Amino acid sequence: MSPMSLFGVQFTLSFILAAIVAKWYVAPALGQLPVRAALVPLFLVHVLRYLPSTAFAPGQVDVDIPRYAMAAIAYGDLVSAMLALITAVLLRYGVRGAIAVAWFVNTVTSLDWLHATFLAASSHLATYRMGGNWYIAAYYVPAIGVAHVMIFARLVKHPRHAVDANVRASTA
Repeated sequence: MSPMSLFGVQFTLSFILAAIVAKWYVAPALGQLPVRAALVPLFLVHVLRYLPSTAFAPGQVDVDIPRYAMAAIAYGDLVSAMLALITAVLLRYGVRGAIAVAWFVNTVTSLDWLHATFLAASSHLATYRMGGNWYIAAYYVPAIGVAHVMIFARLVKHPRHAVDANVRASTA
């Protein structure tokens, strides 16, 4: 099996697995929580997006790997991780405007996720030695995509006025 085919199979199966776990277990559990509380663990999933920066550690990736692609992915994910952490903290502590921040951050980091996925595919990164980044791309990246969808679904399902009412009720 070619590296691209292997990667495609692993990515697809990981995406299906993440979607099933999310639908059967995570969504029902989070559905019992107020919106802000439910969003916190979904944003925390994204905090591990700093992991692709290991590509900058000596000997971790092929010296011939397209540098632009790896740098764009690693730096984009590092910024996404920091934004996710900030958002999780704002949501956890009920900071005013946290839902607006959640919308903004999930939109920006979703676009980064799509861009990184495009860069990885168009640069054929799976054909290079990627070290531990193979596992990140094949197993963790699909889970990130599912978490993005879950965040958007939760934000769309609960309009802002309902969210504010839930927060007031839970803190009273």
